[in-house]
Amino acid sequence: MEQILFNEQEVSDYIRVPVKTLRYWRHFGKDFAPKFIKLGARVYYPKQEIDDWIKNQPRYQSTTDSKDGG
Repeated sequence: MEQILFNEQEVSDYIRVPVKTLRYWRHFGKDFAPKFIKLGARVYYPKQEIDDWIKNQPRYQSTTDSKDGG
């Protein structure tokens, strides 16, 4: 099975999060961020990891719920 890898810009476009935010998450090791791999000096995100990350994000009924943590 072929694994699809996204670069930072592709992930940014896909999940609508700025590249700077992805870099921040990686730098500080945020456990809620999507998992990535490094090949040499380059950073890639397996598409399956991104899709799983999106699938596992909390769902809310209202903005009040999101502020309270669900």
